[in-house]
Amino acid sequence: MKILGITGGIGSGKTTVCHLFELLGVPVFYADDEAKKLYTDSKIKARVVRLFGKKVQDKYREIDTKSLAEIVFSDKQLLAKLNGIIHPEVSRRFNAWKKRQNGHKIVIREAAIMVESGSYHDLDYLVSVNSTKNLKINRLLQRGNLNMEAIEQRMKGQLSDEERKKYSDAVIVNDEKHSLIEQVVKLHKKLTNR
Repeated sequence: MKILGITGGIGSGKTTVCHLFELLGVPVFYADDEAKKLYTDSKIKARVVRLFGKKVQDKYREIDTKSLAEIVFSDKQLLAKLNGIIHPEVSRRFNAWKKRQNGHKIVIREAAIMVESGSYHDLDYLVSVNSTKNLKINRLLQRGNLNMEAIEQRMKGQLSDEERKKYSDAVIVNDEKHSLIEQVVKLHKKLTNR
């Protein structure tokens, strides 16, 4: 079983690319979604509150991920400490999930910061989804959950497409000019030797 990583900056279209692979029968583990779920785990929550204090909790004592994001995306050291709590648990969950994917030639692990976190070392093949900055910003603004300042801050905290490309085995261009479907099908054929 090959482990294929799909990565890319915020707003690049990683999820869309993963959905296309799913249509081809490839199981996908969405690491970023799994990380968000961890904030409801009592042990993880306690560690996050110990690190950041009660200011990251809402009135129901749940982690206020928006407040947390504002803090960590303006402080790389705190972001690294938070990643030190979250990433090992996401990796454990991925490994448990992977064991249940019997009979598949490929499984996908999707995450935004695979290169930054070093988790790309655990992959057989890394694919970056690249897009123009303007397209990324437009997609994120259309989602409506981030303002321009938050988008810029998050983009600044991630590697550029050019930097990420140096670590990648392949690049999928999501610029609304090149067919995503054709690129995904071609890569799928290559990886499954079809």
